[in-house]
Amino acid sequence: MFRNSEHLWFANSKRPTRINGAGAKAVVFPKVMCQVCNNVRSQPFDGAYDHFVNFVWEYPEYFRTRSKFGMLEIFDGDASGSANLARYYIKNIACRIAEIGFEVPHQIVDFMDGAPRILGGTLVLYKDFSAFDYFSEQGTQGHFPRANRMHNPESSAQGPLAVFRAEIQDGPIGALFWWDEVTPTGVVFSSQPLTYLRARQDLPHLELHDYSDLYD
Repeated sequence: MFRNSEHLWFANSKRPTRINGAGAKAVVFPKVMCQVCNNVRSQPFDGAYDHFVNFVWEYPEYFRTRSKFGMLEIFDGDASGSANLARYYIKNIACRIAEIGFEVPHQIVDFMDGAPRILGGTLVLYKDFSAFDYFSEQGTQGHFPRANRMHNPESSAQGPLAVFRAEIQDGPIGALFWWDEVTPTGVVFSSQPLTYLRARQDLPHLELHDYSDLYD
């Protein structure tokens, strides 16, 4: 986003914070990963995410009328692109779990280590052009990053993590994840030949998707 703005603002429930660079404290995780995992093992995940988000920025209309698409088209035939993208989202979610003091469930770690799915976890992609179109109509960039999370228990002092839900959105495209300790199976978008793109209102956990503050 710094390609189009000299500085940005991070908005949360406390107060807006000016962001002067990609490494600003307001937008980076605390040190919840070892250096090797962050700088070496997970670099293919980060690269896949950068590639995918750049595509979303350059070609948002590609997704507007699609209910499914081929990741090979976006990743120029790279068969590992979809799985690495899914693992980036899970890496991000794992960092969110760790930064609030919970131990990251082993099912999530196993997926980052190469398991084809997350036991008890579902990760899907969605589209929502409402805010994108609103900002575009105002003559500003329609792209924006948003991330929400909900979990049970509320604090790690109350016991281990039992339920976690999260949403990560870049412009009109986002990823929705939900996990609990009792569900035996799960679905990850990268495990399918075609990637399905649902309308956000057709997916569960809409309580995560209250973006009304964007219009204030």
